[in-house]
Amino acid sequence: QVPTSYAAVIEALGAGQADVAWIPAFAYVLANARYGAEAKLQVVRSVDRYGVIITRNAPGEPERLENLVDSKIAFPGTIRGRLRAMLVELLDEYAPGWVEIPVADDKEAVWYLAERKDGVVAAASRYVTSGPNDLVGDGRKELEYDRPGTMLETRIAHRTDQAAPELSKVYYGCILTRSDSGINRLEDLNGKSFAFSDETSTSGHIFARALLQRAGVELGHVFFAGGHPNAVRAVEDGKVAGGASFYSPPSAANERDGTKVGDARFLILKNMADQETRDRFLETVRVLALTDPIPNDVCCVRRGFPESTWREFEGSLQRFLATPEGQGAYYDLVAGVAAAPCTDADFDDFRDALKKTGVSASKLLDAAEAKLAERRAKQGSGS
Repeated sequence: QVPTSYAAVIEALGAGQADVAWIPAFAYVLANARYGAEAKLQVVRSVDRYGVIITRNAPGEPERLENLVDSKIAFPGTIRGRLRAMLVELLDEYAPGWVEIPVADDKEAVWYLAERKDGVVAAASRYVTSGPNDLVGDGRKELEYDRPGTMLETRIAHRTDQAAPELSKVYYGCILTRSDSGINRLEDLNGKSFAFSDETSTSGHIFARALLQRAGVELGHVFFAGGHPNAVRAVEDGKVAGGASFYSPPSAANERDGTKVGDARFLILKNMADQETRDRFLETVRVLALTDPIPNDVCCVRRGFPESTWREFEGSLQRFLATPEGQGAYYDLVAGVAAAPCTDADFDDFRDALKKTGVSASKLLDAAEAKLAERRAKQGSGS
């Protein structure tokens, strides 16, 4: 039963019956607290991000890269690696003499542009496909949440032809609303009905609740929808004013199959027959805000596991992951592309979120085990 029960895995680590385990963050936090399990590796997933150059949407403002010669461009530090190289190469070719104005992130870059700070006439930003009314996906949409009107005042002058892979050890939860609900900020959910996806869901409950609490939101009627798709449907049908589910940026597969997004709406979109219906759905249900980042699953070892043995194990694992067979098997298991070193400190924010919402890792484990027992009972009865 060890492979199908988090409780059994945790106890096996504590009793020395298991040396190594891949488990979710909440199970690791509990295994660490009870038995001193040690975090070693974390699942790494690949996100395909484009780069965009944004300008103000007004007469006389630059419309193309060629109009940005000798111009100041706000450039976020979050654009790194291959994506940065692609944008710099484009700007060097089409806008020689451009001047980089360093800023912290995508949202700040667009703020510099919108507020005409330091003579900035354009902003660079990372970009992923999102719903037309989402407030996530690029710096323009993120700033729209804090500065309404940003989307009308700015435009995307250029998007890179190709996406660049970005490795990530986290995912997110998100708050969903209907686009026509009049809810434009988290505070607008005060006193409103709300659907969390599931009591044990880190993204669709724990981190989402922490986000709402931090915004001072006191919800009205609250219920657990019994899964991410159910929470999304409850929002779409107008049964609740808001809902919570998981969020990950879309992948190339989402672009190919027309679902466009990688969050929980994808689970509904993939079953829709035509693109017109999908587009209408994406216009209706939007992402209002993202939670703090949530750590991906972790590979941990029992207390006292020999470091020399671990180094041998990790070496074998990394060599396997470097093969086509290993890459395929790993992706099928955890949708990952790599396994990166991590430490216990990487899970401190997760622990803080549990404390703030008053939900313990032990309670999450109990709820997960109850769901597992219920599922086994149904399978046993043949229903």
